[in-house]
Amino acid sequence: MENKYNLTLEQNIFLAKRNLVDNVYANARMEGLNVTFPETKTVLEGVNVPNLKIDEIQCILNLRDAWKYVINNIEDIFNLEFICKVNEFVARNESLSWGVLRNR
Repeated sequence: MENKYNLTLEQNIFLAKRNLVDNVYANARMEGLNVTFPETKTVLEGVNVPNLKIDEIQCILNLRDAWKYVINNIEDIFNLEFICKVNEFVARNESLSWGVLRNR
């Protein structure tokens, strides 16, 4: 019996790109945003959603950029530097410092 979960790197990248809106939506909900899936999809398509605040739109776009970074750099070494770079995308314009470890 073939293991249907044993995907190649190319298949994993294809799946991640195909599920980008789902992943961004789930992450936005985990961030505490009260957005719907259609609103998330609309923002990612570059269309304004009138009932969303600017910081909510910024968060969705940051999450998209973080996912794109991970997908485009999937073969990089997974280390603290990589994690900080992902954090730089996620926290951009939302925290006092992004892409660095907190020291307080």
